[in-house]
Amino acid sequence: MFSSPADSADNKIGRDRSRRMLSTGDSVSSRLQLLLDIATAELLLFVFVRLKGIGDAQIYLNLGLITAVLMWLIYSNAGVYRRFSGHINRAMNIFWAWSKVFAVLIAWAFVAKVSAQYSREVIISWFVAGGIVQFLTHMTTNYLLRTWMLGRREIVPSLMVGNSTLGAYLADHINANPWVAHKIVGVLSDEQKDGDDWVMGELPRLGDIADMRDLVKRYKVRRVYFALPMKTAHQIREMELELLDLNVDIVWAPDIFGLHMTSPSVKEVAGVPLYYLSESPLVGSARISKMLMDKVLACVALLLLSPVMIGAAVAVKLSSPGPIFFRQPRHGLDGRIIQVLKFRSMKLHEEADGQVTQARQGDSRITKVGAFMRKTSIDELPQILNVLRGDMSLVGPRPHAVAHNEYYTGKVNAYMSRHRILPGMTGLAQVNGYRGETDTLDKMEKRVEYDLAYINNWSLWLDIRIMIKTAYTLLSKNAY
Repeated sequence: MFSSPADSADNKIGRDRSRRMLSTGDSVSSRLQLLLDIATAELLLFVFVRLKGIGDAQIYLNLGLITAVLMWLIYSNAGVYRRFSGHINRAMNIFWAWSKVFAVLIAWAFVAKVSAQYSREVIISWFVAGGIVQFLTHMTTNYLLRTWMLGRREIVPSLMVGNSTLGAYLADHINANPWVAHKIVGVLSDEQKDGDDWVMGELPRLGDIADMRDLVKRYKVRRVYFALPMKTAHQIREMELELLDLNVDIVWAPDIFGLHMTSPSVKEVAGVPLYYLSESPLVGSARISKMLMDKVLACVALLLLSPVMIGAAVAVKLSSPGPIFFRQPRHGLDGRIIQVLKFRSMKLHEEADGQVTQARQGDSRITKVGAFMRKTSIDELPQILNVLRGDMSLVGPRPHAVAHNEYYTGKVNAYMSRHRILPGMTGLAQVNGYRGETDTLDKMEKRVEYDLAYINNWSLWLDIRIMIKTAYTLLSKNAY
């Protein structure tokens, strides 16, 4: 069948509308900051070339051109221009983006066999100074722009429709963000403010949802946010039509906080926005970055800790009859079964099929050597081999015994979602006190809560922070 011209036109309009819906809306200030970053990098390069006394700078012109293109491609997608972020996050974003640019430049110079033509002193000085100066320019332009905007920007009143957790979260962040002119002045809800279920904090309840038109006029509202339960989605169209003649911005925030999401995101296929409610955060360059960090640090750790591991192996062998290593099947990435290695810390014993008894304080099965290793986490060191083998990561949700997983799957919400990422030798739960025996359901729920928070907020910087903090928690009283 052939489509009619009218059908084709409707399809084209739909596609164009979808593309507009998915536009990123990059601000002019972000583009100007990107141009300033490129200009800063280019200027510093030629300052160091001049200071080095290099006469023929043609090869550095080529380097500068490639750098400008790489910065344009990498910086825009690296979170460098998120205005409402702390100084540390901004510094880390600039550092990672600048490092990615240099990694590509080094690879290009190696492949093109031109690395010997460049002064290493110039390149190293440029890399260090470039990151520092870019951060300082960001801080300066941020301060100047914020001062200018706060002095000239007129606050635009907005309303929040719906007394929901998502609405409260959104309102708090909108009102706290100095870069957003729209501020929530109140809430429309059919629930009374003195009820136990009011979650909107200090925001006043201005009236019922039925009063929306009158309140928009009274408060001169220019934007209305809908943060209602998903079951009321069909009503939003009616409320939108009710406001059309008032020329206000209408924003819908689907209330999906009640869902147990894993690394949620919004993407598009054929111009249609798709909400990913459960997805591994480690795809593409993120997966490669984490894998490289794991492999490099695992090799270094294996080299540095080999004397300790050899000593532990001898001590285990002398402490009681049995093998040096304890191998236990546990769930890994996407629920696959992996064999996790540990130094054996217990006497040989048998348990009923499908039963795994967690170690307890004063457990008679634990040897004296085993007690020391468990207290200091030396028994976990063989898992470095699991990391090198690709079964585990240095940081991630701790893998549990298969029997424990089967037990908790039906008792803890979203329990199996913790397997959307490689299990780790240490994790966010462990450095926050949830290490060792989980003898109550509440403890396991908190551990899973931290595991999901790690997955949803993963970054290399978070991994580094967890590894640093792990050093301070190795002697935790929760391990035995």
